Amino acid sequence: MTYSCPHLYNPSCDSGKRSISTTVMNELFEEEIRFNLASRPNWEQGASHRNLITGYLTDLADSSRGRLCVLGAGNCNDLDLQKLSQVYSEIHLVDLDESALRYAVDFQSVSENPAICLHVLDLTGVGDMLAAYKSEHRQGEGDLRKIRDALSESPEWNLPGPFEVVCSTCILSQLILQVVHALGETHPQFEELMVAVREQHFRTVLDLIGKGGAGLIISDFVSSESAADLKDVPDFQFTQYLSQLLSSRNFFHGVHPGLLFAQLKGKAPLAKLVQDVEMLPPWRWDLGTRQYAVAALRFRRLTGDQG
Repeated sequence: MTYSCPHLYNPSCDSGKRSISTTVMNELFEEEIRFNLASRPNWEQGASHRNLITGYLTDLADSSRGRLCVLGAGNCNDLDLQKLSQVYSEIHLVDLDESALRYAVDFQSVSENPAICLHVLDLTGVGDMLAAYKSEHRQGEGDLRKIRDALSESPEWNLPGPFEVVCSTCILSQLILQVVHALGETHPQFEELMVAVREQHFRTVLDLIGKGGAGLIISDFVSSESAADLKDVPDFQFTQYLSQLLSSRNFFHGVHPGLLFAQLKGKAPLAKLVQDVEMLPPWRWDLGTRQYAVAALRFRRLTGDQG
């Protein structure tokens, strides 16, 4: 359940209002909020990760100073908001964790910037349904059908799109993790719902991009919890090391870089809407007590849908 309410006057954002939509709290959301809270002190460690993403987004901005939407912005430790505000006319930060978004703009001293807008939203629209399913001890196939049906549609949000650039920042693995926590990995319909979450997220990103605009989908896909030497592998061996991890199926559910690439290539339904699809070189993200391997997909939305 979501609702919208005005927050602060903002002449440049969302028809004159800086708005926040609030989600009803549940156990699955609380897990993500705890993760955000624990990762807040990692600004310095994440400098190279932040500089890389900020650089990619700066490159995607054009001379018209278009608008940027970031899905899964969280604490924004991976975004330099001051630099990005120099090349975008508006920056819309979207996450289910309001406290993280408010921390981000305060920490980066942009809380008074009228061009930065905060939106608190459940990015799948089924978070409450998944939490209810888990709390009822995973019973009720009718509930799962309702969740699948809801995931087949893009959530209706109060976001002022379309945007010139849309970025998904390591949120897809967290959305899939909600399914892991709600159903369990051995549930017979786990994979079906996992795929549905991934497909819905890609559709959402595409829906928010204006014709001719650009998308950047970034996903962490393995961590040092399952690959203890991730942080120690030399840079020149990093790609080969990751290939070995992927071959041994050591990666997070549903976010194998090849699977992400396949969402926008070949005969995939969304492939007809995009061009210039490119998988960027993988890199490491230092989150203090944990390190991640990260992949990114960059693309442009066609100016006219091809079918």
